[in-house]
Amino acid sequence: MPVEATNPAAWSEDALVVAAEVWSPCYFTGWTAAHHWALTEQVFRTTVLKTVERVRASPVHLLDHEYIVSHVSPDALAWGLKTEWVADTRLRFADPARTVVDILDAPRLGGGIRHGAEVLLSFLDDHDWRQLADYGDHLGNRAVFKRLGYLAESLGIGDEDLVSACRERVSAGISALDPDGPPGGRRVMRWGLRVNVTVTREGAS
Repeated sequence: MPVEATNPAAWSEDALVVAAEVWSPCYFTGWTAAHHWALTEQVFRTTVLKTVERVRASPVHLLDHEYIVSHVSPDALAWGLKTEWVADTRLRFADPARTVVDILDAPRLGGGIRHGAEVLLSFLDDHDWRQLADYGDHLGNRAVFKRLGYLAESLGIGDEDLVSACRERVSAGISALDPDGPPGGRRVMRWGLRVNVTVTREGAS
């Protein structure tokens, strides 16, 4: 607990403030950022963040809070973030596009690919998909474009330009639609994906 905390009880009650003190420099992403930006109505008790600090284990239990914490390089904190102030503490959140890309990169951070599809649908209602392409290029994981393109095409969202942009970026090899989903699943060679989870527009809305 920081010595300058004027209200220790209130400080320890805010999971985001606690995380910022313990794992700084860090940023909040996944379902935590999705809820912050109103990209989902679902509320998760566990806080998702990425930090440049070394992480020994995840999830982490701290001061009655649960966290999913993952390590990133300092370069990852140089793009796609926005600053918010909470209880006199400077917090950094993945912006809406970075939130979606982080979830497509690691669907478990968004509650799985089904919930990730819901977040994507919400994002595309109000934002330009081109920022997703720019951030996906910056991140450098081609599986992001496999999942994005497959979801856009199979759910009928976005437009043909979005699908074409993803097709141009698909790499060789097979990736799982949801890496933490069940084994098996049909292979969709067009997208280089093993579709191990069924995602429908109704299920994602």
